[in-house]
Amino acid sequence: MDGTTALDSVLRQAHVARLSLVNGFGADGEIRVGLSDPTESAQFRRAMAVESLPGFHCMCGGDVRFELFDRHGERLAVVVLHHGATLRWGQWESDAVLADGCLLLAWLAGHGMPGPRQQFEADRQRAEERSEEERSRLAAMPAGLEGTAVVEELPGGLRSTDAADGG
Repeated sequence: MDGTTALDSVLRQAHVARLSLVNGFGADGEIRVGLSDPTESAQFRRAMAVESLPGFHCMCGGDVRFELFDRHGERLAVVVLHHGATLRWGQWESDAVLADGCLLLAWLAGHGMPGPRQQFEADRQRAEERSEEERSRLAAMPAGLEGTAVVEELPGGLRSTDAADGG
């Protein structure tokens, strides 16, 4: 079985998902979602679909913890959402990139947990503002110095622009 489809095999067996915030953002608390309805299960599986396993691990503890239980109440798996974009599961050697992180964030919001989507949108807005600031700084550089700018990738896809000498 392909690593990107392994989680879906577990999700097919899940009858209950217990969702809780890892970092305490907002007041969403813990939510239980029944997955025995085929439509609900299909929506959840689609939202949790994995695109790839690129071989990296986020360094944070994550945002939302999904505990998945079978029809007898036995825990099948614990999966943690990171930054609305990746999942961590003990059966993988790395974090997995979601096929559509926004779909999972919308699913969470639709089930009474809007905080992760709000945080994701706030982070994206800050990143866009930083990107605009970066473009302005680069445009203001004197002619001949354009190639000396260093663009550094920061956690969460953020970028920092500094002069090559670290200043």
